Amino acid sequence: MRLKSISNQLNNLRLKTACQMVLEIRESKNYFSTSKNCGKFLITGNLSVDGKLNDSIGSFVQLKHVFTQDEVNEFAVLNGDNNPLHIDPIFAKTTMFGGTIVHGIFVSSLFSTLFGRSIPGSIYISQKLNFKRPVHVGKEVIASIEVTTSELHKKGKIITCSTTCKYEDGTTAVDGEAKVLLPIV
Repeated sequence: MRLKSISNQLNNLRLKTACQMVLEIRESKNYFSTSKNCGKFLITGNLSVDGKLNDSIGSFVQLKHVFTQDEVNEFAVLNGDNNPLHIDPIFAKTTMFGGTIVHGIFVSSLFSTLFGRSIPGSIYISQKLNFKRPVHVGKEVIASIEVTTSELHKKGKIITCSTTCKYEDGTTAVDGEAKVLLPIV
């Protein structure tokens, strides 16, 4: 009984420490901003020009990003996936990857960043993802979305986009297709 109590106290301490670490990271860095050209994300492209949506076929936006080990560790705390391939550089170095890799779903969250910052008010309807290669912590990737169709529906406009995340050399890490709804107001 006493051993179980000590074990529970240790688990609570670990959780509390991890949560405090997340709060400290959030407070020390500017993660939240409404500007398209500040903080961690510089978004370029022609999907939104002077605040007006350009949803013609081929319109695109992209951003470059380097995932840090601190960001990956914070994501692991938030979602509970503490696989050592993501959070333990010593362990990950002994694997076929040769170092820590970013959670695939964390990499794909860059698509949501692109939609949210370039098409304000858009609502995700679906996202298909293909994880082709791992993204290594500390390596720059380029995430992009490109309009493939834009159709009017009675609830609004549905925009379908190809989604890709590549290394600078053009090697694809993640690709897929997303649909977003722009509600009619």
